Amino acid sequence: MDLEATSDAADGLGTPPSTPIVALPPIEKLQPSLRLDPATGEPPRSAVVRIAFWLLLLASLAEVGTIALTWWRAIHMESFPGSARLIAWTHPNPGSIPSLLIAAATMLIGVILVAAPVLAGYLAWVGQPSAVWWAIGALVLTSATYVVTAPTSSGASWLSPLWSNLGWLAVPLTLIGAAILWLPPARRSFADWKRFRATTSPATPPADIVYGRLEQFR
Repeated sequence: MDLEATSDAADGLGTPPSTPIVALPPIEKLQPSLRLDPATGEPPRSAVVRIAFWLLLLASLAEVGTIALTWWRAIHMESFPGSARLIAWTHPNPGSIPSLLIAAATMLIGVILVAAPVLAGYLAWVGQPSAVWWAIGALVLTSATYVVTAPTSSGASWLSPLWSNLGWLAVPLTLIGAAILWLPPARRSFADWKRFRATTSPATPPADIVYGRLEQFR
């Protein structure tokens, strides 16, 4: 008996294969674990997403300045006819039902102008990929700023044109914010949030739960 063969058999080595065995890398490399922020337990937000969020928030605040002036001028009878271009175009009689409806429509447009960039920024903050399209929609809506801005009258304060046109700052701010959300770092951040939601979504409970005694014991 070959003592060397006997020793190999005892050690469980056997005959080595003609080709080496290919080992897989660790499971962490095959399926990289999602990196989470230890402070929040959520995927970390990239710097570009944070910048886009603040730009969209500033765009909303710019619209707030214009709408605040429009509202202030609309509640006073002497400045109501020129409080907004929409009101100046329609020439409603102050205090009449048409004037109230037109003023309400003006304020509704203002609310949309304020809310649109805020919603886009919020969706970007929570990692929703649809934020890029909401930001584009908010950019399109900024054109409605024209109808809620107040035409400057000769007797107006020198600050009036400044506040009346403050809402136009929303155009470049929203444009830059929407463009930033298309950058690769932002897209990767949205992809991380999508994976995060997919791994943390609760299981759907079965719909046919029966409470009480089992059927065979009834």
